[in-house]
Amino acid sequence: GDLGDVGLRAKWRFATRFSPGQADALAVLGGVVFPRNSVEGARKGGPVTMLGLATGRESRRWYYFAGVRGLARLSDGGFDPGDRLALNIAWGIRPRRTEYRAPDLVLLVEANGVAEGRTRLDDVEVATSGGRRLSVAPAFLFSIRNVMLKAGVDIPVWEDFNDPTRSADTKLIAAIEVHW
Repeated sequence: GDLGDVGLRAKWRFATRFSPGQADALAVLGGVVFPRNSVEGARKGGPVTMLGLATGRESRRWYYFAGVRGLARLSDGGFDPGDRLALNIAWGIRPRRTEYRAPDLVLLVEANGVAEGRTRLDDVEVATSGGRRLSVAPAFLFSIRNVMLKAGVDIPVWEDFNDPTRSADTKLIAAIEVHW
């Protein structure tokens, strides 16, 4: 099977406010994704750069998050994929409160929206490219000390693509984060 694209992302919390039992934070996100061509040989363009802003609240019981990211998809030999704007919100709960350094589980539900610009091929806009989609993603976070595993399934619930034959795929979400 195809493992999909490979990327690296960083988050810097530039503002954090602590109060008893909770923390509120603002962060800037940055990253790069290196697309892998599909088995059919379809072109995806060059690396994707990402810049975003996120805010969240984490308490002993509840978890809230919202973010916006812009993704610039670099051209590859006359093939210029459309840029993207991504929005997401998440709500989560810790089913069991644990001690600070103990293994911790958070169950989440996320809503994710993406708007894609049109692709250009040799400076000509491709009419059947671009569009919008909305998905829902049940997921979980499992952390031990400063290492966090995130996994879930991103399920499309609405789409409006400029290509009538295109449909959004259900995707597996998997990430490992290390916090310093």
